[in-house]
Amino acid sequence: MSEVKPKTGKLTMAATHLGDPQDMPLRSLEALRSADLLVFEEDRPARSFLKAAGVHRDYLKYSEHGQSDTLEQVTRVLKSGGWVTYMSDQGTPGLADPGRELVARAYELQARVEVIPGPSSMAVIIAAAPFPCHSFTFLGFPPREPPLRLKALRAAAQLDHPVILMDTPYRLAPLLEACKEAFGGARRAVLALEISCPGESFWYGQLDALTKRAGSLKEKVNFVLMVCGKS
Repeated sequence: MSEVKPKTGKLTMAATHLGDPQDMPLRSLEALRSADLLVFEEDRPARSFLKAAGVHRDYLKYSEHGQSDTLEQVTRVLKSGGWVTYMSDQGTPGLADPGRELVARAYELQARVEVIPGPSSMAVIIAAAPFPCHSFTFLGFPPREPPLRLKALRAAAQLDHPVILMDTPYRLAPLLEACKEAFGGARRAVLALEISCPGESFWYGQLDALTKRAGSLKEKVNFVLMVCGKS
């Protein structure tokens, strides 16, 4: 007797690495090999993840542009009882990436939601911080417009606990300058650069010093910033 599939399927939010392929969870590799439908944020990382899993498969994209055709296909597969796996460009999905919209659709369909945990840039910088992180605020990507960004940072500067921020590599210098203005140059912070990559480094010090040091970087680098709380 053939197995009867449930009315709705399963959506797996699979973690990947932050820079070192050896950090990718084994369960994520198996999900890439076995799921009925694979969804990735971007093409280049997708190809590298499939290579790590040792498979060559078709896949769909769901980026910040929110491809409606991908969402429709995910809906069809879940409704038929199939297995969909989503993987963002780096780390555990759901943190500043579009995967959350797929999770919302899975709940709407009463499909099973599964998370394969793994590397997270937010967890990494908490581990590298020398100040208390019993509570913190994740601001994610601050507004791009300088006035709005400064307004958001000034509000964050009044918090008594650390604040975590991230942005694209080419906005590191403007973000540090804005943080120095909003928090004050004497406020201490941790800057994580190229997490899990060969050039990984953690800088700790006052924002004034970190801003000057970052000015010597010759290349654009991935980063996460944690600023100490007001107290």
